Amino acid sequence: HLQTGMRETVLSLFRRLWRRVGSLPAERRAAALAELRQGFRANIHASDPVEVAKLVQRASSKLAFLRMVTPTPRGEMGAGTGIYVMRDGQLRQGRADAVSAARHSAYDATNIDPDALARHRRLVERQHFGRRS
Repeated sequence: HLQTGMRETVLSLFRRLWRRVGSLPAERRAAALAELRQGFRANIHASDPVEVAKLVQRASSKLAFLRMVTPTPRGEMGAGTGIYVMRDGQLRQGRADAVSAARHSAYDATNIDPDALARHRRLVERQHFGRRS
């Protein structure tokens, strides 16, 4: 029989494969689940550590392939991701303090916004309006 640590690794790998195969399209799912069950049952009595390591490696490569060809299951998307910032020399989860980088404009709807007017002039010039050739 397997050592406790290896047994947990194999069971975890089986569960992850099961979830991944479950997200395959319906027409492929039944055959893939049967193949998964049969593959693990055929090797249930493997006890040689080298042989078990090879089987685990082969199952891991199948899982990696399934990750590439199947959509990400719900709940896995964004697992382990987040927004992090450096504060006081340490990486912490959270957002940075807001810093206003926008230029201040005196535009208050009663006068012409100088930024909008400058943009308008650039566009008119770029489109060659008002040029006499």
